[in-house]
Amino acid sequence: MIQFVNYYGRFQGMKGRVTGLPFTARLILVILALPGLLLLGLSIVAFVVSLLALLLLTVPAYRLLSALFLPRVEQQQGAWAEPFDGVQDGPEFVSPVSPAPPRRHVEVKIVE
Repeated sequence: MIQFVNYYGRFQGMKGRVTGLPFTARLILVILALPGLLLLGLSIVAFVVSLLALLLLTVPAYRLLSALFLPRVEQQQGAWAEPFDGVQDGPEFVSPVSPAPPRRHVEVKIVE
């Protein structure tokens, strides 16, 4: 933690010295820093492009291999089913042996 405080103090001191320079000196400093900033931006773009190329090559291969080698799961009656009651709140287990209990109607009165 002490090192962080030390580095933060150094950064604030450097910031104060740079902002204390005249406008022309700051402009020259920015111009000299532009190639480094441009290279930093290009390296970030190259990383994103390489990540997309990796996904573009591996996702179709994964889907093909999983279709060929993973066993298919047959959906059985009594498996996880999604009842439609106008609300999408997640799957609900429905047993093939006993029917689902009826829903109770609850009346609510709001008192202000």
